[in-house]
Amino acid sequence: MTDRIKTVFMIAAGLLLAATAHAFPERPVRMVVGFAPGGSDISGRLIGQKLSELWGQPVVVDNKPGAAGNIGADLVAKAVPDGYTILLLVNSYTINTSIYRNLSWDLLRDFAPIGRYATSPMVVVVNDKIPVKNFSEFVAYAKANRGKVNYGSAGTGTAPHLAGELFAMRSGIEMTHIPYKGSAPSVTALVADEVQLSFGAMSAFDGMVKQGRLRALAVTTATRFPQLPDVPTVSESGLPGFDIDIWYGFLAPAKTPPAILKKLSNDLARVMADPDLQNKLRERGMEPAYLDSDKTSELMKRDVARWREVANKLKLVLE
Repeated sequence: MTDRIKTVFMIAAGLLLAATAHAFPERPVRMVVGFAPGGSDISGRLIGQKLSELWGQPVVVDNKPGAAGNIGADLVAKAVPDGYTILLLVNSYTINTSIYRNLSWDLLRDFAPIGRYATSPMVVVVNDKIPVKNFSEFVAYAKANRGKVNYGSAGTGTAPHLAGELFAMRSGIEMTHIPYKGSAPSVTALVADEVQLSFGAMSAFDGMVKQGRLRALAVTTATRFPQLPDVPTVSESGLPGFDIDIWYGFLAPAKTPPAILKKLSNDLARVMADPDLQNKLRERGMEPAYLDSDKTSELMKRDVARWREVANKLKLVLE
C-alpha cells in the first residue's frame, strides 16, 4: 500500500469514526451499577434521565450487586467497547484494584474514564438506640463495650470499609465489620440495630437522619460539608488529618473509540451544567463536580496509589 493510499484510508477511517460518534447513540445505553438499588444508582438514574432527554434514547440502569461492585465491573470490562455499556464508577473501585489479589479486571488497564460527576463526604452515623450524641462519646462507648460494636459498610473493600478500619485503628477501639451488598442494605441494617455505626455517603443516610432515626456524628472530609454545617469533621473530633471522600463518575470499556468516549464525556458535561440536576444531586447529599476523561484518569491513578499505601499499612489483602 502506497503512502498516498494509506493517507486516504486513514482520513476515510477518521471521517467514519467522527460520523459514528455524531450519530451516537442510536439505541439504548446500558448503565451498569455494581451495587444494590437505592444507593449510588440514585444519582445514576438522575443523570441517565438527563442523558436520555439529550440523546432521545433510553438509558437503562442495570443493578448487578455483589463482591463489592466487582461483578458489575467485570461485566463492563468484558463488554463490547462501543459506548453502549458503561459502568457507574464509585471511587471504591480504586480500592478494589488495590486490595483484591484475584480480580478478573484491572481498573487502569481495562477501562476508559468518561468523567467524574460528583463528590460526597462520608458520614459517620449511629442509630437512635445507641446512647451517644457525638464522636467522642462513641469512642468512649466502644472502648467500654470492647468487641461488642459492629459497623456496616456497602461491602468489603469499599471506601466506607477502609474508613472504618482506619477509624478503629487510630481511635484504639475494636469494631466488627459487617459488609452488605450496597449502601441501601447497610442503612436498613443500621436502623434495625444489626450494626451500631456505619460509614457511607450522605445521600444514603439523608432521609433517616432528617427523620431522627439516625444521628450523624462527623464527616470524613477535611472541611465541613455545606449541607451539614453543624456536623463536625473527624479531624475536629480528635483524629487530625483524617480525610476521605466518595466520588462518582462513569467508565467505558478500554478500546472504546476515542470519538465515542469524547462524545460521552462532553454530553456528561452538558447535563451536569443543568441547574435542575445540580439541585437534585445536592438535595441527596452530593456536590456536582465534573471532571473530563483525562482529569478523571489522573484522579483514579492517584487514588489507586493512595489506597495501596493504606492497604499495606492495614495489611489488608482480599482474595
